[in-house]
Amino acid sequence: LAMGRTVLVALDGSSHSLRALRWYIENNQVAGDSLLLLFISEPPSMMMSAGAATPEIYMRCKEEAVAKAKQLAAEADSRCAEWGIRADVSKRFLERLHSGPGPTIVSVANEESVDLIVMGSRGLGTLRRTFLGSVSDYVLHHAHKPCAIIPPPAAAVAASSAEATAATVPK
Repeated sequence: LAMGRTVLVALDGSSHSLRALRWYIENNQVAGDSLLLLFISEPPSMMMSAGAATPEIYMRCKEEAVAKAKQLAAEADSRCAEWGIRADVSKRFLERLHSGPGPTIVSVANEESVDLIVMGSRGLGTLRRTFLGSVSDYVLHHAHKPCAIIPPPAAAVAASSAEATAATVPK
């Protein structure tokens, strides 16, 4: 009896990450898969703009991050049911507190020995991606595992490109 794959889907609550989850469910799930839904929370900074954060403020920020992760887990679980996840696909929700999403995804993929990483892409152009960086580019080049990067719909990419062009054209 062959074991299913371990598939990691990186979630951040955006439409891009939910599109990646939907793509996995509709196009790629296999009987016996083990699905890891990963959410990475930004740790609260000990130094906040108004000065040094008190331990109480730090703990409140940390609790808010955990609450957001629980909310995201509930939403992902309901989307899985809505989009028809197979009954024989096991799901686990992982949360990591870390400031670098790309390295964290790669680290979890290695720790969990995943067979496939699925993530959504915002569809940034080459120039914007060069300056802003891209989590999906980082994972693709550092994970050394199969990756499915799910792009936005073509209409969204065209609108984003037109918006970027309009912003750079002098008036």
